[in-house]
Amino acid sequence: MIRLFSIIILVMTIVSCSEEGNEIVRSKQEQLNLDISRIQGYISENNLSGYISLDNGLHYKVLEEGNSTFPQNGDTLDVEYVGQLLNGTEFDRSYTNQPFEMILGSGEVIQGWEIGIPLIDETGTIILIIPSGLAYGRSTNNSIPENSVLIFRVKLINIR
Repeated sequence: MIRLFSIIILVMTIVSCSEEGNEIVRSKQEQLNLDISRIQGYISENNLSGYISLDNGLHYKVLEEGNSTFPQNGDTLDVEYVGQLLNGTEFDRSYTNQPFEMILGSGEVIQGWEIGIPLIDETGTIILIIPSGLAYGRSTNNSIPENSVLIFRVKLINIR
């Protein structure tokens, strides 16, 4: 009887520990460490160079220098962008005949943009590789899975 009870407990433990139906919950630091590892792996696997990393996990590379006028909080910016996942899947883009308008520092865009866009000057282009905590984190939608590292190519067209 004790043996049967032990087997039942063991089976229930195994079933309850399976990943199916259970969420994996990481601390913010654990997720950041995982994202940084994924970003570094992406850069290495694709033989990319010239990326600068910040302590918050954001990696960036200025592709084109602009006119030496940098945006500040409160500025209205016109940008063109393409957003991709690490696997290359494009999930969003601006329309080239109508740039995306945003006010820097207003919180209307993800933190990765708020931090990364001031690193380029007007008419400049940058690539931002953004850890999930500076993007959408655990939020999901049809095109961006939970805890996704995002890549954006952003051209700062105009500062107003």
